[in-house]
Amino acid sequence: MTKEKVTLSKSARLITWIVIPILIVFGLLIPLRDFMHSPSTGMQALFGCVILIILLSLVSILVYAPKEIALDDTSLTLTKGAGTLRIPYSDMEEVRMYDPRNTGNIRVFGIGGVCGYIGRFYNRDIGYYTSYVGDYEQAFFIRTRKGKKYLLSCEHAEKIAEKLKARIAG
Repeated sequence: MTKEKVTLSKSARLITWIVIPILIVFGLLIPLRDFMHSPSTGMQALFGCVILIILLSLVSILVYAPKEIALDDTSLTLTKGAGTLRIPYSDMEEVRMYDPRNTGNIRVFGIGGVCGYIGRFYNRDIGYYTSYVGDYEQAFFIRTRKGKKYLLSCEHAEKIAEKLKARIAG
């Protein structure tokens, strides 16, 4: 079994280290203080909604954040904060390295830098795809026989992509 960690690019690490504390302070602590000291139930409901939205956002970031990619005898497994994504080799049709100079990734729904680039994206060359990328310099593309498209990243991505190509070719 081959395992590789998903690492964040410098910009994704910087965004994460800036945004998470801001969300905690301005999205949780201040509204929580105001919730506790608010005289009206309407204001308490408003602050409660803000707190709930921020908590759900933080949890979803941590749940979907990619952690590790593993190759076993039958499939690629992406381990996320909670849960896994499993893509059998028999379902893979195309595997190739992603060109990080390929600009124009449009985030349709997801996260653009906090704990990675996660979610649904669009690119003129690829089309719509699901991204679990920590660093675009380490990214590779997978298209399945059913037409699903994934952009994943990990350390030693070229080695992983070559192993995947060998598995689907033979």
